Amino acid sequence: MRCRYQYCAKKVFSLGESATNGCLIRAEFRLFEELAAQAVGWELDFCQFSRATAPFFLEQVAGSSVVISRAVLPARFYQRGAVAPGYRTVSLLATGVGPQSWRWCGESVTPHSLLVMPLAGDFESVSSAGLDTLHLTLPIALLSDVAERHFDQPLHRLMPDERGFCANGGAPLLRLRQLLAQYAPGQVATQRASYPPFAALVEREMAYLVLACLQASQVREPVVPRGKRWLVLDRAVREITAAQGSSMSVAQLASVAGASRRTLENAFRDVLGVSPATYIKALKLHRLNRALLHSDASLIGVAELGRLHGFRHLGQLAADYRVAFGELPSATLQRQPE
Repeated sequence: MRCRYQYCAKKVFSLGESATNGCLIRAEFRLFEELAAQAVGWELDFCQFSRATAPFFLEQVAGSSVVISRAVLPARFYQRGAVAPGYRTVSLLATGVGPQSWRWCGESVTPHSLLVMPLAGDFESVSSAGLDTLHLTLPIALLSDVAERHFDQPLHRLMPDERGFCANGGAPLLRLRQLLAQYAPGQVATQRASYPPFAALVEREMAYLVLACLQASQVREPVVPRGKRWLVLDRAVREITAAQGSSMSVAQLASVAGASRRTLENAFRDVLGVSPATYIKALKLHRLNRALLHSDASLIGVAELGRLHGFRHLGQLAADYRVAFGELPSATLQRQPE
């Protein structure tokens, strides 16, 4: 078994199909890629910079029109993602305690922050091990109705279409966190036989609290630094991503990014906390991890998959993979999807 908890309801991959009260999933996973594959309403990609110190955890609960998600990531990550069209998603730290460091689109996230995911496009974040977050996905129609009825404003005046950062949500944020945690209590709770049904008034209260946070804090677009190091990092990450499994040295990357090797090294360490070489290796290992999980062991082996993803020395690959994911590549390949 790859996860300790069992599914609480039929797994669906479209928010439009998940309009049933109850738990969509409450599970622990050995690998983040398994969690990402099960998440409803999210498209996730990542680079894992440290070995997980505990299982990954995902809990998603659906109301008649909203979805609450809670995730715990016991490893350091650089992550990109996007959310379902037709909905808006906001995110916050699940608790105000613990060794959590989270930078989202260049902003430092605190227990007082509320993050607004963009209507179109994606977002990125850098987080430390142990990050525990809550996410609320609401239909635009519900938010628009609440904005008109309770704030006497069109939704776009309160909630930007782009990425939005609310530095201090005040009392509405505290109430929102309390309400979300009631439905998604996380790992501290014992497994539930059933989840309390969402009343329509509860969903409206959630929408109201989100908009009240944004109104109180005057939500703004994240201030992403545009200095030379950030521009160099952005170019470098794009080149690494486009290279797929092709080998690329740090010197080649510096040349393509239009910077000295020292500037490139400093850009990666300042923003991501790792060297360019570590980032390249982490991305290659992630891609291999994904390929192993979705390949048939009777048709292809670790050696061939490793070569396809730019690994030439299988002994070193096995050692690096085990450090990153806590198991050998062959063990991942043999794991059967549920």
